[in-house]
Amino acid sequence: MKIQLTKINKLTDYKYINLYKCNYTKDNVNVEYYFTSRRTQDKLALTNKEISVDAVRIVPYYIVDNNIFVVLTKEFRYPINNYVYSTPAGLVDNGENVNDAIRRELQEEIGAKVKKIEALTSPAYTSVGLTDETIVLYSAEIQLGGIQNLQGDEIIEYFVMPLKDILRFSSEQVHDFQAKMALQIFYYKMKEKFIMP
Repeated sequence: MKIQLTKINKLTDYKYINLYKCNYTKDNVNVEYYFTSRRTQDKLALTNKEISVDAVRIVPYYIVDNNIFVVLTKEFRYPINNYVYSTPAGLVDNGENVNDAIRRELQEEIGAKVKKIEALTSPAYTSVGLTDETIVLYSAEIQLGGIQNLQGDEIIEYFVMPLKDILRFSSEQVHDFQAKMALQIFYYKMKEKFIMP
């Protein structure tokens, strides 16, 4: 089967996300496909094979008396008109490095200062049938105590949970899928690192 990209059209012009239409030929038959991207047209994944990092998801934690505590968020999400449990996440701004994006997001969403950052995954596509957005999962040892600095449309509360309760919590409550997987990856990484029961 021979597939060839023939044309890309940007259909919208918004600040954070846009709709694109691409045309392919597949065995000499024209195929149209629509997708969204946060990238400018010259940096779309379908023409650039280098995988960049568009967004970060972070599992923030701190340790007290050899017990690990995870900071979770409860965030209102407009597309579903409801709250979901999650972990801090956000876009890597243009010209910003990943570590600075992590520090900024944690200060904005939970008022935390970062002590240590560790990548838990390599870059991965978030929803490859819909968008070319990539994300990387990190853990961050933090110090709580600052003030949230939420953006105008953000509605985020945060709370703390012992690591030992994370698996039960992530399977019982409504989470976004990425956060559910992030918490489970983090749990098993920490279990391995600290030899937990």
